[in-house]
Amino acid sequence: MTNSAYNIKNVKIGRGHFNLPPVLIGTMFYDGQTLVEKENPERFDEQKAKKRIENQKKLASQYKIPAMIEISASNANAMIKYLEFYLDNYETPFVLGGTLETRIAGIQYLYERGIKPAEYIYNAITNLKNKKELELLKKYHIESLVVLMLSSENMTSTQRYAYLTAKNQPGNVSLIQGLKNLGIEKIMVDGGVIDLESLAHILETQKLICQSLNLPVGTAPNLFLFKYSSPRLNKKFHTKFRRASIMFVATWYSNFIFYGAIEDATESFASAYQSFQFKKIVKEKNIKLFD
Repeated sequence: MTNSAYNIKNVKIGRGHFNLPPVLIGTMFYDGQTLVEKENPERFDEQKAKKRIENQKKLASQYKIPAMIEISASNANAMIKYLEFYLDNYETPFVLGGTLETRIAGIQYLYERGIKPAEYIYNAITNLKNKKELELLKKYHIESLVVLMLSSENMTSTQRYAYLTAKNQPGNVSLIQGLKNLGIEKIMVDGGVIDLESLAHILETQKLICQSLNLPVGTAPNLFLFKYSSPRLNKKFHTKFRRASIMFVATWYSNFIFYGAIEDATESFASAYQSFQFKKIVKEKNIKLFD
């Protein structure tokens, strides 16, 4: 089990253990990103986009932490423009994000371009109730996807585990089994952070899922920062130090981390690196910490 992992091309995502460093995923072309024109999101500053992607690649190499880009979009035409830019300049794999509408457009474009399902991760699905989405996954033979668990902030780890395993989906199947029935080979679980309390429950859930279901687990720990206000309205709360400190904790029990806007790469990679190195020392010295 020590070396068990999903391979998304050249990226390894550990499962059933936390012995590999988490894959850090930075989001590009999200709503409000400064390099994207507000009036026409299909237009963006390609040089700034390249600079931010190259910075993540440099940090990943420097800290020896695997990384991926998540491509988001506010509309279908913009998604096609972003994918075209990315694929013209960079290699797969990547994460396909955004709304269902933009993911549909993205998958269709990728198919026409000859990009295989093994080269990207679909983000995300929350249940099996949308027939249009299920038909999409089946038609294009999607292999890898993220399950986003929607829940309240104080939902316990046992309740969150049941979100995946209880037979409460159409056809009297569990969410996990239903996805397997669709032919999804690589399922990853995102806990769905709301606030700081939810993150605590999610990390406990990640340990449970890791041990019981042998699936990669991760989350977007920095989302709790946005519960209070946007960074523009409350810069005092949204500091690099708060982000870095929560990344340190999340790294301990995550196989992948959506660290948020790619602009936050520097502190996110540095924090994850230090956390993983510290964890290795604790394990090597047989120090009982966080058990």
